[in-house]
Amino acid sequence: MPGDFWQITVVLLGGIATLGIYSFLIKENPVFRFFEHLFIGIAAGLGSVLAVKNFLWPRILKPLLGLDIVTYPDGTSSHAYNPLLLLYIAPMLFGLLYYFIYSKKHAWLAKLVIGFSLGMAGGLAFKGFFNQMLPQLFSSFKPLVVMTETGVDLWRSLENTFFVFTLLIVMYYFFFSFNFSIKRSGKLSYAGRWLLMVCFGAFFGSTIMARLSLLVERLEFLLGDFRLTLTALFL
Repeated sequence: MPGDFWQITVVLLGGIATLGIYSFLIKENPVFRFFEHLFIGIAAGLGSVLAVKNFLWPRILKPLLGLDIVTYPDGTSSHAYNPLLLLYIAPMLFGLLYYFIYSKKHAWLAKLVIGFSLGMAGGLAFKGFFNQMLPQLFSSFKPLVVMTETGVDLWRSLENTFFVFTLLIVMYYFFFSFNFSIKRSGKLSYAGRWLLMVCFGAFFGSTIMARLSLLVERLEFLLGDFRLTLTALFL
């Protein structure tokens, strides 16, 4: 059956590619480099296709060309063409200046697009930094004593106290211009470093768990579908 043949081919290719990638655990070899470049090429091609299919065509080109207008049998249209859509042509032409990077004489035109892109990326990063940091800054002001209708919530109060203590100690550790000759201040700075190590350890542990989940999925595929397909073909 064509469907079974295609499914078997996909499973075999997936298993061979997985083993080729994991061959890096032995040492770097041409098989690993081949599948690495193949994966990067497929990812880049798929990203380009998805960008055209999901964004450029339905949101830009289709309305710009008026192809989204439906004409009914009675001669009426779903909506009128918006002439303001022609303004899309200006940034598209500006973006095409990037290809002048291949010209030695007119390469300066590509620098205009590159500079604009870097400036826009810097502005978005600056905006994203404040959008991410300010809520964290506001949420760090926690009450040390949490009151409820029935009284003091002891557990939440302890949590907030430990949070504020950790925040102040870690910030104190980064005051490098201070003189930590006093024994107590030195111990506080040392405690801040240990609290940072605990935080970094938690981040590293979550990263390892994410990688292990990917490894478990690939092992299940190799020991499941891939092994069964090889058994059915050669035994």
